[in-house]
Amino acid sequence: MYILSSDFDGTLTQHGTVSDKDKAAIAAWRKEGNLFGVNTGRGYCGIKAELERHQVEFDYLICNNGGLIYENEAKPVEQKTADGAILPSLVSLILESGGFHASIGRIELDQEANYWISEKADSKPGPEFTKILVEDLKEITYFTQLSTQYEKEEQANQCTRQINELFGDKVTAFQNGVCIDIVPIGVNKATGLLCYMNLKEVPKEKVLVIGDNFNDLDMILEFDGFSVNSGRPEVIAKARKAFDSIAGLIGEYI
Repeated sequence: MYILSSDFDGTLTQHGTVSDKDKAAIAAWRKEGNLFGVNTGRGYCGIKAELERHQVEFDYLICNNGGLIYENEAKPVEQKTADGAILPSLVSLILESGGFHASIGRIELDQEANYWISEKADSKPGPEFTKILVEDLKEITYFTQLSTQYEKEEQANQCTRQINELFGDKVTAFQNGVCIDIVPIGVNKATGLLCYMNLKEVPKEKVLVIGDNFNDLDMILEFDGFSVNSGRPEVIAKARKAFDSIAGLIGEYI
């Protein structure tokens, strides 16, 4: 049995959709007794809704850049958190530097809870988010991921560097184009997949990964993984091989 772990945006999806060829390849992969899952920066509710919309079947989800692990149910089998005491400082830095919003995700009473703060009324990150005020942050004692989005990649890059310099002993910021995901220190897509791999008792040599962007590098390097040809040149350079799509990778193993 193999485990295949795929990034979602730009990897499983190409031009905003999942091709019939890729869905057929995933179905064949699972029919052979292998496991398929998405390893994403998105939260559980958001990615589950997207996979349902695209009619993609899966066995597990690794969400929030490795912070949450699910096996086809609403209760996570693993959650990593950061201290909420730093949220006021993080959110202030994000909003003052031009971030459209600050969205916060965590699990409360075994259910996903998502909040967002913004000075712009039309920047809600998703229907599952509840708007709160800056003064409400003191009530959030822990979080799994804090995310934001900028107009330009240069802005996102600068804020990513600032966060890692100022708060690097508590959290790690990953840039993904114009977006930034901030997770507890020591958490990334690789650590999430290592946890799931051990849970399923599958050896590392039978774990395949594929991605396209900077936040995929940890898992690509950890598992000697793959990229898609449309990925970042820096990511393709670190990958074992690049494919046009997931179907190309699956075709080499079944």
